[in-house]
Amino acid sequence: MEISPSNDSCSYGKPGIFRGYLRFDNPRLADYSWPLCEIRGEEPGPRLCVSAGVHVNEVSSIEAAVRLQGMIDPQTIRGSVSIIPLINQPAYYKYTQLICPIDGKNINFTFPGNSEGTFSEALCDSIMNEWCVDADCYVDMHGGDLRENVSKFSIYQRTHDVELDTIGRRMAMCFDAEIVMGLPAAHIERSGRPPTGFARHNRLALMSEAGANGLLDEGSISFHLEGVLNIARTLGIIDAPLAPFLNARIPCDDYLWFDCPVDGEFHAEVEPGDRVTKGQRLGTIRNLFGETLAEVAAPDTGFLLWRMTHPAIQMGSPIGAVAVEETSVHQ
Repeated sequence: MEISPSNDSCSYGKPGIFRGYLRFDNPRLADYSWPLCEIRGEEPGPRLCVSAGVHVNEVSSIEAAVRLQGMIDPQTIRGSVSIIPLINQPAYYKYTQLICPIDGKNINFTFPGNSEGTFSEALCDSIMNEWCVDADCYVDMHGGDLRENVSKFSIYQRTHDVELDTIGRRMAMCFDAEIVMGLPAAHIERSGRPPTGFARHNRLALMSEAGANGLLDEGSISFHLEGVLNIARTLGIIDAPLAPFLNARIPCDDYLWFDCPVDGEFHAEVEPGDRVTKGQRLGTIRNLFGETLAEVAAPDTGFLLWRMTHPAIQMGSPIGAVAVEETSVHQ
C-alpha cells in the first residue's frame, strides 16, 4: 500500500491520529485513492479495521465512520483502529444502488475477491490482504439504500470452527441489535459478504445494518457507532465497560430472501424487525388499477430483516428477507 498523510496528520504507523489517503498496490485500482484515518495508541495491542460506503447510498453507516474518527483518543487506547469511510469510490457521486459502476458487481458479494479479477474483485482482495492483513477484526457497516428499510441487525459467518464461531458471535452481539444473524456455513463455498470471505481464510469480519431510504438518522448512526466501540472495548483496545443493550439481540441462523412473483407494486403489511410466521401474508402486489395480482408470503417463521420501500418491483427482483431464529432458541 502507498500511504500519503494530510497536513494535519501524524506519521503513518506512529502513535496519534493519522489522516490521509491510501492507494492499493493492485494496478487495477491505480486510478483511485481511499480516505484513511488510523488512530494508534502508545501501547501495542489489537487492530480493528472499520469501513462503510460499499453501498454509497447507505449514508447512516458512512456518517458513523466519519464520526468514529473523532470519538477515539489515541492517548487512552492500546493498539489501533483504522477507518475507511467510503469503499466504493467509483460510485460516490453516481449514487448507484448496490453495484460498482466500473464492473457492475456488488462489492458486498465479491469477497474474498481475486487479485487478477475485475475492479471489485481486486478491491475485495486488497481490502483483505493489504489493509486488513493484520487486523484482529474487520467491521463493514451498511444499511438502508435508496429503496430499502432495514432492521437493526449484525452479521457474522458461522463455520465448522467452534473457536472462530464463538468469537464471531460474541463480537456480533456487541451491537444493540434486534437480530444477530449467523450466516449458514454453506455460504463459505461461494463468494459473498465480508464475514463469509474472511471466514474462508479463518479470519474474523462482521457487518452491521441499520438505516432507511438513503437518509441520515441519529438512531441508525448511533447503532453503528456504539456497536463498533463495544467491539473495541471487547478486544481490549478501549478500557471501558460496554454500552448498555436495549434490544433483544435475537440469534438467527438462516437468511431467506423472497422475490416478487409478478410485475407490479408491492404494498407491505409488515415492517423490519416484526416477527412473521411461515406462509403469513407480508403484502400484496397490485397493478396500476389497484387490483391485487398476487400475495407475498413469508418463506419461513422468523423476523423481517429488511424490505423494499419503493412499491414498483419487477418480477423476480427481491422484495425483502426473513431471518430464521436459531433452533436452540425457539425450541
